[in-house]
Amino acid sequence: MNTNEVAKEIGVSSKTIQRWVKQLHIPVARNELGHYEFSEDNVMLLKQVKQQLSDGVLLQEIRLPIDEETAHQLAPAAESKIYTQRVEALEQQVKQLLQQPSHANAFEHRLNELERKLAKKADEGVSYQLLQHRREIEDLTARLEHLTTSLKQLSKVKEEKETAHSEIKKKRVLFPLFQSFR
Repeated sequence: MNTNEVAKEIGVSSKTIQRWVKQLHIPVARNELGHYEFSEDNVMLLKQVKQQLSDGVLLQEIRLPIDEETAHQLAPAAESKIYTQRVEALEQQVKQLLQQPSHANAFEHRLNELERKLAKKADEGVSYQLLQHRREIEDLTARLEHLTTSLKQLSKVKEEKETAHSEIKKKRVLFPLFQSFR
């Protein structure tokens, strides 16, 4: 039975059951997730605890009839094997973790080196872009100067044409006048 089922059967909250198990050191089996698994004997002990509390005995003064043999019956051997295996697995993981700091330093060094290279590449990329923009600006400036020169030449040519055109107009106006005097 799990904690909630036992709590319903006895008529108390699941937190109360957990507190009683811890404070009275009642040996209760646990599943692979660490949750309590109560046997019928455990439930009987918890009922005795509730009865004694109802009779006015303080929780600290409750004495349960648990001897070594009963404790082994309440906490099955399979559970102790599981815990032993879990403890051994955890010890191995701790040993592996303790061996890894040298690897961690190597990884940290490698990470710092990669960050430095990345920053250098970023700087190189920005420098290249700046040079590229500078070349583009120089090209645009040269084109602008060329266009300005061409525009000046065109303006000069236009002025010359307008001057020549106005001269021709003057001659056309004056020329017929002179022909009439002949």
